[in-house]
Amino acid sequence: MPFLLFSAQLKITALNATGSKANYAVRITFNQNIKQSDFKKYTIKAGIYYDIKAELTLKRRSFKLGNNVVTIAQFNKNISRIVIETKSPKNLNFNINKNVLTLSFGDSADSAKSSAKTAKDTAKSKIDSKDSASSPIANLFENIDPKAIQADSKDSAKAAKPATKPAQKPTPKQTESPKATTIDSKLKDKIIVLDPGHGGKDCGAQVNRICEKGIVLNITKKARDILKERGYKVFLTRSNDKYISLTARTKFANDKNADVFVSIHANALDKKSKNYKTMNGIETYFLSTARSERARKVAELENKDDIEVMNYFSKLSFLNSINSQRLLASNKLAIDVQSGMLSSAREIYRNTTDGGVREGPFWVLAGALMPSVLVEVGYMTNEGDLKKLQTKAYQDKIALGIANGIESYFVKNF
Repeated sequence: MPFLLFSAQLKITALNATGSKANYAVRITFNQNIKQSDFKKYTIKAGIYYDIKAELTLKRRSFKLGNNVVTIAQFNKNISRIVIETKSPKNLNFNINKNVLTLSFGDSADSAKSSAKTAKDTAKSKIDSKDSASSPIANLFENIDPKAIQADSKDSAKAAKPATKPAQKPTPKQTESPKATTIDSKLKDKIIVLDPGHGGKDCGAQVNRICEKGIVLNITKKARDILKERGYKVFLTRSNDKYISLTARTKFANDKNADVFVSIHANALDKKSKNYKTMNGIETYFLSTARSERARKVAELENKDDIEVMNYFSKLSFLNSINSQRLLASNKLAIDVQSGMLSSAREIYRNTTDGGVREGPFWVLAGALMPSVLVEVGYMTNEGDLKKLQTKAYQDKIALGIANGIESYFVKNF
């Protein structure tokens, strides 16, 4: 069953940092389109915060953007809260594009234009000053005085009442969220192994003399660069056009003591398939015995390098003996990576098909001792996908999505 991203209730489905160190931004992805009036904006001594009626499907998370800290958390059953600790609230860029909210700080021409629009939209948005006065923000950040809260409304001063509980005094000279620092230092120790499929004598899928191996190597290198720039330790099973056996790939990951292993591929169908030219989209697989004919066929295509290593029954027995906890972790990783790729790709190709998270007996994943997934970034046998796969723009977005998905998995599980 495909992994579904949309439902009637508004939900936050992904939290990611994007951009370079010099120009980081926070992307908050929802399961459906949002608008400025969905948010209520409040001013506090430490900065500003926004409330929205939405469910946060992830754990609370903090991002450091220069001297500013952005934290997203579930405030109560119905409200998610976005707190921006900043000394320069006027420099905040609050940009909405369909189902994605992007927060950044800067003064570019585009940012200034966007900020002007945000200010105009905010003025139109109705702010409930009564809610502002009673919002116990100390429950979210202990170093923020709830008495300092006031709505972005001219009448808020008259309506605001002090909180009933005394505020806890802020720690002297504390300007950053300790949670953000803890998260950052914890994740920077994580080791990631990325595996560009095929290579050397193994072209992978080939259509119109275009080889899969080159496309996936480009994407893998881009994902590596993004993750390394964020501070992670990243290794590639291959960084050039050379052949590596399937078993050697996971051995490499095991030797590096990797925390996750992600194998990157492009899909293809046999010419005899009735969906040969029409099947398209992005898919992510995790290891198990195949649950569908489609998964089994995809696995056969990727497994053909070492298909003779074991006969079918010995492989089936081996797969059934794999630790169930590792399979569960791989399933979680697959969900985050699939969501990351879709969210990123749909920024420029909004009709990108969600092929879902699936199970399959991929031999390249069998030897990995850590959570591992195999992604299929598009179908080379589909004309539209093949055209996209060769473009820098699409490769950049897929690489960013993979990086965001891996980081999201770490944040939620470590």
